[in-house]
Amino acid sequence: MAQSCYDAFDYDPFSYYFGGCRFPRRAFLDSLHLTRHGYDVTRYLYATANIRLPNFFTKSRWPNLWSPKANWIGYVAVSDDETSRVLGRRDIAIAWRGTVTRLEWLADLMNYLKPVDGKKIPSRDPRVKVQSGFVDLYTEKDDSCHFCKYSAREQVLTEVKRLTEKYDGAGEEVSITITGHSLGSALATLSAYDIAETGLNLVEGEGSGRPAPICVFSFSGPRVGNVRFKERLDFLGVKVLSRAVTRPVSV
Repeated sequence: MAQSCYDAFDYDPFSYYFGGCRFPRRAFLDSLHLTRHGYDVTRYLYATANIRLPNFFTKSRWPNLWSPKANWIGYVAVSDDETSRVLGRRDIAIAWRGTVTRLEWLADLMNYLKPVDGKKIPSRDPRVKVQSGFVDLYTEKDDSCHFCKYSAREQVLTEVKRLTEKYDGAGEEVSITITGHSLGSALATLSAYDIAETGLNLVEGEGSGRPAPICVFSFSGPRVGNVRFKERLDFLGVKVLSRAVTRPVSV
């Protein structure tokens, strides 16, 4: 799923959809020849390109684009009935796009830590801090843009809330799995914290009655926050499985 974010991204500077996704949502995984994927994409995620991020937001050579102020940064999917029977639960999957370049440029996003609650992300501990660039990308929006009228945070939380209420209300157990590579890994970890701290995994329908487990599969991810951030993640029960990738994911 992390790889699919790279494979589906439109890198062609002469394309009208440059900076967007090359495939329609309903045919997303099939278009990537993942015919037995077991998931259905329910929502695309976008971020405002007003933030200065080298090698992440790109500029087209065409004066008119599908959106001059937005970039596609991932998607939300949910397991289909067959896969849910195998897993024993309905799995909500979130994949965040990263960058194919080396990670040195991430230093520009990690120049200082800021309290996470300063960006309207809830925190019961004011000592919890995250890297400024990551939280800016996650929370910034542009009211004049159709695709990023709502922040990436608002988009993903709205969809997770809708899906958890839908399936837990139908009596199913629910889990939340989040993944990403490079910068996408940072967004995966930050959004996992946000979902848990906000309590969106504390469903109250006819399902199991237990908090929906949250797991992050992190590939070559940078450090997202301070020690208090990690401790709070552990306290909230978020599991983060990390793997180093020696080379950027190919495109």
